[in-house]
Amino acid sequence: MRIIKKKIHAIAENNSFFTEKTLKQNNFILLFSLLLFVFAYSIIKSIDFNNWLFDIIISAIVLSGVTSLKFRKKKFIRLSYFGFFTLLFLWLKHFIFTLEMKFIAFNVLIFFFIYITYSMIAYVAKNDKITSVLILNAINSYLLIGIIGGFLFTLLQTLYQIAGKSVETINFSYTNTPRFFDYIYYSFITLTTVGYGEITPAVPAARSLAIFIGISGQLYLTVLVAILVGKFLSNNNTKKD
Repeated sequence: MRIIKKKIHAIAENNSFFTEKTLKQNNFILLFSLLLFVFAYSIIKSIDFNNWLFDIIISAIVLSGVTSLKFRKKKFIRLSYFGFFTLLFLWLKHFIFTLEMKFIAFNVLIFFFIYITYSMIAYVAKNDKITSVLILNAINSYLLIGIIGGFLFTLLQTLYQIAGKSVETINFSYTNTPRFFDYIYYSFITLTTVGYGEITPAVPAARSLAIFIGISGQLYLTVLVAILVGKFLSNNNTKKD
């Protein structure tokens, strides 16, 4: 633990570690990992939260996410510690075979994804220059929102099961035994407002969550375009002056 702590502080102090080239590479790794995660179900249908491949992909997302932006020292240290404990719980569930450990690991993962996504969106909003790193980060943030939605739908179903309710929170017309990535699929269909109609929320909480994700997707794209256009015009006016 001391070695990890020293390493984190050393990286935070060494600004040369976060060169534009390094940040760009890390964002490409993050983008590749997110796309692999999103499309993994169509490649390996047996993948789920307890699968080793799932944890390898998630680990790549966590590590590249923490090092994808030039955060301030305190922010980077917080993200690094959060990422470390997320990975710790993620892999501990392979050695501590209890439902409690899986539930804790899943919730820690959700909170990390929410925190890293918030940090990325804040960076995009505050940064004055439009760079390839900023554009990649904006794309990664959108994919992360979709994945978080899938996590939340899965968590909702889990909470209903813990409460002893046998009802399905979401109706899937094509299967009676939905898997984790079915919830990821539903989240992205809702986020993009495609809405094929083969999946419908069955309880009020699921409907509210679907509304929230749908609105979040549209607001994100609308605000993102406005921010990028504003930055572009501002940079052009600065060059002219």
